[in-house]
Amino acid sequence: MADHDPLPAAVAALREPVRLGDHAVAGALAELRREARLARWRRAGWCATLAAGLLLAIRLWPAGAPAPERHAVRFAVAAPAAGRVALIGDFNDWDQSRHLLHRQSGEWSVTLELKPGRYRYAFVLDDSRWVADPGTPAAEDEFGTPTSAITVTN
Repeated sequence: MADHDPLPAAVAALREPVRLGDHAVAGALAELRREARLARWRRAGWCATLAAGLLLAIRLWPAGAPAPERHAVRFAVAAPAAGRVALIGDFNDWDQSRHLLHRQSGEWSVTLELKPGRYRYAFVLDDSRWVADPGTPAAEDEFGTPTSAITVTN
């Protein structure tokens, strides 16, 4: 008897294309469609569950204390010789560009909406000279610059 190696014959058989009938192809496509439909339903279910959870959380979340009201506070300084006046303070991070005052009849003024609290502030005349508000008490300042203090209450 001659030695017969079955491996090359098996490899050749496995490389042959498999012929499927129309029934098998239709069944495979139907299964793919069913899986795609289920995947869409699962995604929609997760989205609906998430949306319902968010709505429930919003409805049940404790409202807590209402946000503090803001109050209109008018800041004014007499500086007839100034060409530009800015308001700086705790409420605007001491930024000279955020609150410029408007001149009217020799007086510079601006009105801000502030939450209740204590604020330190000053006026800056012509981008260089700090001036405290003469109508309010002076505030302690660690830099030695003139500042004022105001307390906004409810």
